[in-house]
Amino acid sequence: MSDPRGVKKYERRVHFIKLIRVLPKIKRDHDDYAVAGVVQAGFFEEKIRGLLCELGVYADLHHQYLAYAEALDKSQRDLAFMVDLIREHQILRDRFERRALDPDVLDAIDQAVIYRTTNY
Repeated sequence: MSDPRGVKKYERRVHFIKLIRVLPKIKRDHDDYAVAGVVQAGFFEEKIRGLLCELGVYADLHHQYLAYAEALDKSQRDLAFMVDLIREHQILRDRFERRALDPDVLDAIDQAVIYRTTNY
């Protein structure tokens, strides 16, 4: 009779050999997605920084306004229903206004970031 542990070791080894051929392709695909995400995030950050510079916001406050813009953008991408988007926007807006951020600058960020105005 054959040893069941030996069979499992053999199956694991064969699976690993098959996986070795596939791993480089998986890594290339993942790297492509990662590069695209980093580039998109960089464009978004530059867009918001440019807006903040146009509005004359002090550089010390840029990170707080960027945090608001990123949170708002994430909610736009993740939430599906308009009711959830409106509620999340109100929560974010209240949270960042309590940090004594200028409501006019937050309005300008809203205009730049919010792209979904309907459920379609």
